[in-house]
Amino acid sequence: MKFFLLPVILLASFLVQAQNAEVYPVFPDCESVKYNSLEDCFKNALVTFIIDHFETPPKVIGNNYTGEITVVFEVSKEGVFRLMYINAAYDELKDEISRIFSLLPVIEPAKYNAQPTSMQFRLPIKIPLKRNEIQELESLPADIDEAPKEKKSNNLQTNELVRANNEYDAVRSDLFTNPRYESNINIPLSHEYYSRFDAALNQIGTNNHTASKPFLFKDVSKYYDLKSDAEKLYQDRKTLVGRKIWNEHMLRFQNEDYWFTFDFALDLQLGKDFNDNSADYTYNNTRAAIFQGGLGKHLNFYTVVYENQGRFAGYFNNWAASIRPDGGDPAIIPGRGIAKPFGDDAYDYPVAEGYLSYSPSKYFNVQFGHGKNFIGDGYRSLLVSDVTSPYPYFKLNTTFWKLKYTNTWMSMRDVRPAVTQDGSYRTKYMANHYLSLNVTKRLNIGLFESVIWENDNNRGFDINYLNPVIFYRAIEFSTGARGGNALIGLSGKYKLSNYLNAYTQVIIDEFSSSDIFGGEKSWKNKLGYQLGLKYFDAFKVPNLFLQLEYNQVRPL
Repeated sequence: MKFFLLPVILLASFLVQAQNAEVYPVFPDCESVKYNSLEDCFKNALVTFIIDHFETPPKVIGNNYTGEITVVFEVSKEGVFRLMYINAAYDELKDEISRIFSLLPVIEPAKYNAQPTSMQFRLPIKIPLKRNEIQELESLPADIDEAPKEKKSNNLQTNELVRANNEYDAVRSDLFTNPRYESNINIPLSHEYYSRFDAALNQIGTNNHTASKPFLFKDVSKYYDLKSDAEKLYQDRKTLVGRKIWNEHMLRFQNEDYWFTFDFALDLQLGKDFNDNSADYTYNNTRAAIFQGGLGKHLNFYTVVYENQGRFAGYFNNWAASIRPDGGDPAIIPGRGIAKPFGDDAYDYPVAEGYLSYSPSKYFNVQFGHGKNFIGDGYRSLLVSDVTSPYPYFKLNTTFWKLKYTNTWMSMRDVRPAVTQDGSYRTKYMANHYLSLNVTKRLNIGLFESVIWENDNNRGFDINYLNPVIFYRAIEFSTGARGGNALIGLSGKYKLSNYLNAYTQVIIDEFSSSDIFGGEKSWKNKLGYQLGLKYFDAFKVPNLFLQLEYNQVRPL
């Protein structure tokens, strides 16, 4: 005899993680079952198989263990059962689940739009198993619509009551699969980190666009296994503290519909400026709190706050002080923001960044946030650079065919004392768009246009520039050319091989051919250009990355 209770518990906690299937996977015994009962038949067949083949390990029995195993698995497009995740208190329980799943037959896969598709499930299994006759399990009607109406109504009321009474307990998770690597979250801008997968993105024949940054995790994961790369740094730690430091997020949560993580970061740096004998050691210490997550499959969020104190090399301190803002603060830390005094000769500069990222379809990604952007394939950029303080922005990325079109609208502040009024910094607005086209498997070209204007005459944000498909130079001219400034630019990249790329940028503010060829260095000619080369796995040395770049702008 086997207890009736176990199958009921298993079936009640059987959760579907993929909602893209119209037809459930079909065991051979379910082939004659009607469409409306395929889900129940699949669950019954799988639970029955697990109960019949499960053998509780002696160690678990001897320790009188009571708990739960969480199993996440997939039925692939080929109808093969594939274990994705097992969480159990004993390795012996994990091995037993793996053994059972290896015995499962190949079945007919789930289908969407009449085409085979993969489907994922989560199944908690309670230990100890109380086994009894499976025949005592209540049989389901062949067609649920054929059930007596009165009984069906009572069942619905009972199910709703049970569901309501368990709503609080249902908000929990026993698994975490690091969904960030398949999410709409940005990969933080970092030349070192981006260089790890730059070669994979620039293979001949790939139809991606590498100039508009930051990249989304889900886009890069198509070409480079970011998750496995991170797991290479994991260490074999048994304690909770050890796992949290080396392998896991400080706090993490995931279920079928949403997930989030919270982390605390610490960065301590110490150095010495040998050209400044009067200065003590340089240092920079940073504490950061990072919160990120996702709601559903399409919406993600990310926020981070940094608290920093630092004393830098002499030349850096001099530059930071030379661009200090109005209002008495002593400096602006390049790339970070306004700093206040810390001690006698150091700076305190907090920084906050965050954004919402939403992809309503595979063609669009919309972001609203406070941070930085970058356009270009080089170490520097003449079009949009990340060497700035974080700023509020709204960005729309549209990707289809061989095109990627990036629109960005920004709000900035002019902190110079000369333009500060009533203690407030002058507001500036900026709009730009960048069209990237993969002309061939090797050649990419990009067209750039940008306009910046001040909030003069209470102009505010000019709605003329909200149009994502319009020439900004014409709008700037028609609304008063002296009230703004438009730029145009061109970029290009050519893949000489899978290991060698050449790239360029040209930016033009004003152009006067008569002054260029007149032999005088006229201030009217405001332009710049960039030339660069990237060499991946240089000289056939794995992971040796070389980059050569030249930038020039005029007037100097």
